This record gives sequence, C-alpha cells and structure tokens, in this order.
Amino acid sequence: MPDHNVFIPEIDRYCDRWCERCAFTSHCRHYHIERQSGPDAALDKPDVFNAAFWIELDEQLSVLLKGIAEEEPGRSSASPVPSPHQSAREHPCAKAALHYAGMIDGWKDSGKIWPLFPGEAGEIIRHYHCFLYPKLVRAIEVGMTTNSGHDNPEEAGERAEGTAKTVLIAIDRSLAAWGMVYREYPEYEDAALDMLLHLDRLRKSVEALFPGSRSFRRPGLDD
Repeated sequence: MPDHNVFIPEIDRYCDRWCERCAFTSHCRHYHIERQSGPDAALDKPDVFNAAFWIELDEQLSVLLKGIAEEEPGRSSASPVPSPHQSAREHPCAKAALHYAGMIDGWKDSGKIWPLFPGEAGEIIRHYHCFLYPKLVRAIEVGMTTNSGHDNPEEAGERAEGTAKTVLIAIDRSLAAWGMVYREYPEYEDAALDMLLHLDRLRKSVEALFPGSRSFRRPGLDD
C-alpha cells in the first residue's frame, strides 16, 4: 500500500473509470480502496492514451466530419436547442447520451460483431458507450444544485464543468474510434456515420451547456 501522501485529492471525481488504461492509479485513493482485496493488475498495464495518438485522431476526425458536411448537407450535426426540464435525466443532453447507448445496443442486436472492429476502436467504444449517460446526468445534477444555491455536502468540491469535461473527453475518444470504423470498414459506413453525427451533436450540446468545461483543470489529470 503506497504512502497516503502520494494520493491526489479528488482525482477520482473527474476520471473515466478505466483504471486499466490510467497512468494515475498509484495516486488514486479510490482505486486502492476498491482493490485492497484484489490484485493490482491495472498498475502493470501501459498508458496507451498518449497525447500524440489523440491529436492525430482528432485531426483525422475533423477532416472526416467536414467532408461529410460538404458531401451530405442534409445530415446535419448541428447542436439541438435545449428544452425546459425538471430533472437531470430529462435534460436533452442526457436523453441524447442514453439514446447513444441504445444505438450501440441496436448495433449489437443487428448481428454486427464487436471483434471485427479495429482493436483500439472496439475497446474504446465498448468502454464508453454506457459511461456517457450516468456521468453526464451527474454533471447536470451538480450544475443544477450549484445554480439553485443549495449546499449539498456530497457535492462539496465537485464542479459541474470538471465532470462535463470528463464526458467530453469520452465523447472525443468515442468519435475517434467510430472514425476508425468508418474509414476501415466500408460495409459499416452508414451505421458508423450515424454514430459520428449523433456524438458530434451531443458534444456540441455539452460544450454549449458547460462553456467552461474545456478549460477546467482536473486535479492531477490536467496538471
């Protein structure tokens, strides 16, 4: 068990729950508490999410989405206008994230086989497809609590922008993964394109809802 002084306070509030791919497990108290009775296998796995990898994929994705917009102007990726809502789960962004999970389930039920995806793409899509909805609901809930002026002890220290940034990073990575599928598997082009456009709309909506999220610095993760 490492020295508690090396733990980064609140780092787990804004993580993507992919410990096997995280370079900060040795600094995460939550990680070590959860694994006190089990092996620390995740510590032995490399961090493949390096900056160069994601910068290259983001550049490729930008070119891809621009090309789609020029070739198929009818398939818009414009952000929807938010509507009034009573709870975080009813928010249009949350519903869109839940719909994405349903789209993935429909993809699986249609007989398309996950292992056919490029290795990294398949792993990324599988990990994040059910992650977006609960994390985004959490960000909206924290934002609603903050805006209402209520002081919830469980949310002390948490910022909606930080949680939303985690969601945006997951969307960015999911978009990059679907871009890989789109390019490498022509037979899945139409279905992958639907995923790309839906996620791009969701990303724009989350950025509009949490305008300070991209610049938020998450403890440890963005230092």
